[in-house]
Amino acid sequence: MDSAFKPKKDMLHEFLDGRVVGGTLSQLANYSDLFKRMSEAVFLVERSSFRVLECNEAACHLLGVQEPDILGMELPVLFKAEGYLKGLLSSEFKAVEFVYHNSHGDEGIFEIAATNLKILDYIEVIQFIARDVTEVKKAERDLKEMNSALTRLSTTDEMTGLRNYRYFKEVLQTVHHSAIHQNENYGVIFIDVDHFKKFNDRNGHPAGDEVLRQVASILKACARTQDLPARYGGEEFVMVCRHSSLEDTAGVAEGIRLAIERSEFPFGEFQPLGRVTVSIGVSSFPEVQGSFEKVLESADQALYQSKEMGRNRVTSFGPSLETKKKAS
Repeated sequence: MDSAFKPKKDMLHEFLDGRVVGGTLSQLANYSDLFKRMSEAVFLVERSSFRVLECNEAACHLLGVQEPDILGMELPVLFKAEGYLKGLLSSEFKAVEFVYHNSHGDEGIFEIAATNLKILDYIEVIQFIARDVTEVKKAERDLKEMNSALTRLSTTDEMTGLRNYRYFKEVLQTVHHSAIHQNENYGVIFIDVDHFKKFNDRNGHPAGDEVLRQVASILKACARTQDLPARYGGEEFVMVCRHSSLEDTAGVAEGIRLAIERSEFPFGEFQPLGRVTVSIGVSSFPEVQGSFEKVLESADQALYQSKEMGRNRVTSFGPSLETKKKAS
């Protein structure tokens, strides 16, 4: 054997220790010094076996082990992800996030990248860089959860837990836009608790608030997956029913009316109709043409017709109401 020949690992070790000199080293721009001082964990891996030839101090700190426990180990085995990391190391270049569990069972999130690297003319390795982004990801997750909570607060009615009117209006506008461009239909339900002011005057606002919460609960129970109930304001509620004809929407509205009529409300027996009831108006698109505000307004018009006809009923907006509206 030629005495000048040195095994790859020994030559690499001498290079990283700065003991190899010459034109090739100068072309690599002090890689050995950079390798040692990098804050990211760096592993130099043999291409054929995936065994770690060298690692820097940051790599030992990342894994919480000493250098002898790393050198010579197959990197996928070291990270407890053989199938996953072997695929990564076999690719030309890839940067991904990776979940790692240390010997104590603690979970960490690493941002990892692998790329082919040629050191000198006869040493080719895989440079594997890992960065601990656990705290960064935790902060991002916490921020996302906080933003989600703030969004829920800004779009939810505090008393009833239903969506508020601002959110409902945005959804209705989106549904209306989709219905126009996708040739779809939808319906709107407008609900008003009958004689609610009298209930509050007789029983107090806390009891009235409980009625609103109970009505909201019934709306949630009656809503289908494509329906969105919301609190309009005061004792009024609204619901948009996606992919629903006027007949379908009226059917949902009648189910709501009947469920409320049959429910027991505290002090409901003292109401003018002998129990808590609601008046409901229904409209639909494309039966009602124009903007989404026009569809909502038509449901409101039908609601007031229900009140004029004695309350505790469902009225659908149609040609007769349209004629009446124009005459007024």
